[in-house]
Amino acid sequence: MKIKHLSKALTISLGAMLLVFSGATLASATADIMVTMKDNGYHFSSGAMSGTLSPGFTMHVGEENVITLKNEDHTAHEFLSKAFNGMDVVVRGEAESVKDGAATGWRVMPGKTVTLKFTPRAGEDFAGSYDVFYCAIHGKPNMKGEIVVADTRTGTGAF
Repeated sequence: MKIKHLSKALTISLGAMLLVFSGATLASATADIMVTMKDNGYHFSSGAMSGTLSPGFTMHVGEENVITLKNEDHTAHEFLSKAFNGMDVVVRGEAESVKDGAATGWRVMPGKTVTLKFTPRAGEDFAGSYDVFYCAIHGKPNMKGEIVVADTRTGTGAF
């Protein structure tokens, strides 16, 4: 069991290092993330950070996370991820719940804004996780980003 736990933590750590070395910036969802969907892409802003932060964001276990999805395109967009499976999410605004294989999420119609509030939970052996979010309408290779769920309950972080 310890080997599996270490392997998972190592995988997440290597993923985070790859993001850092590639120059990518992850926004923190605890600062309220605004995800604007336009030009067939996701554009992020959070607190003092603005513009396009690529490739995604970090959520923290045990803390309330707020993501606002705003569709500024003329077509519907989706925000899907396996990271939301089994998570209690409070949805405010007009959105259709959708599934794509093992991923769950929401479809936001043009001109609509939706707010998602949730607190990621994890068991005792949780060391963090990594997943992608994407728009199934436009295809995962064309419109996607990354989610890191960090465990900072002990004050040391998952990495």
